[in-house]
Amino acid sequence: MNIRRIHKSFVNSYTPLIITLLGFIVLRMFWIDKDNLLELLGSMFAQIGVAIFLLFLTQKHVIIRERTLLPSFCYLLLIGTNHLFINNLQGSVSALLVVSCLCFLFNIYQTPFPQRNALNVSLLLTFGSLYWTPLIYFFPLFWWGMSWFKNLNIKTFLASLMGIAIVCLFLLARSLYCENWTVFAKILFDLSTLGEFQLASLFIRNMTEIIFVGVLFILSVINAFRSDVSEKAQARTMLGYLSLLTVVLFIVFLFQNQWMKEWLLILYIPVSLLIAHYFTLTQNRVVMWLFLVTIVFFLFMFGWKWLAL
Repeated sequence: MNIRRIHKSFVNSYTPLIITLLGFIVLRMFWIDKDNLLELLGSMFAQIGVAIFLLFLTQKHVIIRERTLLPSFCYLLLIGTNHLFINNLQGSVSALLVVSCLCFLFNIYQTPFPQRNALNVSLLLTFGSLYWTPLIYFFPLFWWGMSWFKNLNIKTFLASLMGIAIVCLFLLARSLYCENWTVFAKILFDLSTLGEFQLASLFIRNMTEIIFVGVLFILSVINAFRSDVSEKAQARTMLGYLSLLTVVLFIVFLFQNQWMKEWLLILYIPVSLLIAHYFTLTQNRVVMWLFLVTIVFFLFMFGWKWLAL
């Protein structure tokens, strides 16, 4: 078995990614029925959209200094082998909004006029929070990201607040049009849900997967910072932010069991980028074999869950 050729085909060739995408779609066809068709299709297209955005994000901002398709492949592998995400429209749409915000956030890096991107992030998060309230948590996370990229100032902060104000004015105008002030109160964020903290209760299969992903994450971070001399300043900055964002999201995931599936769909976004960076740039045979073991592991876990259903 030529491990280098297999590894290179996954990194550079569209064929494994297309096969993965087709498998991702076909496996979801087994779950279709007339009651959940729209939710399943909506979830599937949103998750594919996240994978496409990850590819765009990597190539535009050169987070990985070599051409690679692994960010999309890793995300599809992580979520495609877990049946919990098949009908999760709320989490899938929220993940799509978060990766869109990451695109705008990374556009802020060393941009002379970052206000428009800050406004776009705020609009997406505010509208998204009307759909899934915990997206409010991402306001401080993205403000922290702007600070990390040395672009948080009074202009970008006010641009963020303007995005919130625009959505609130829109809701207020709708209330006036409907002549019903309760519309504003009902549609606006249900902040009471944000105070609900429940320690995650994980089955052994989920725990095994999370531990495996955690090990890959640790290896990826160590490798990224050990070899950061060869990385551009922009890539180092973005990888550092993604690493810390992953840790914060994991902590939130642990304490909000009621939204475990939604947080995992979002958590796997930075994790996929970091793992892809590790498997693309580390050119020794041990890591290449680990890459194949990772694929086999998640396929095995999927089969285990499938038989257990």
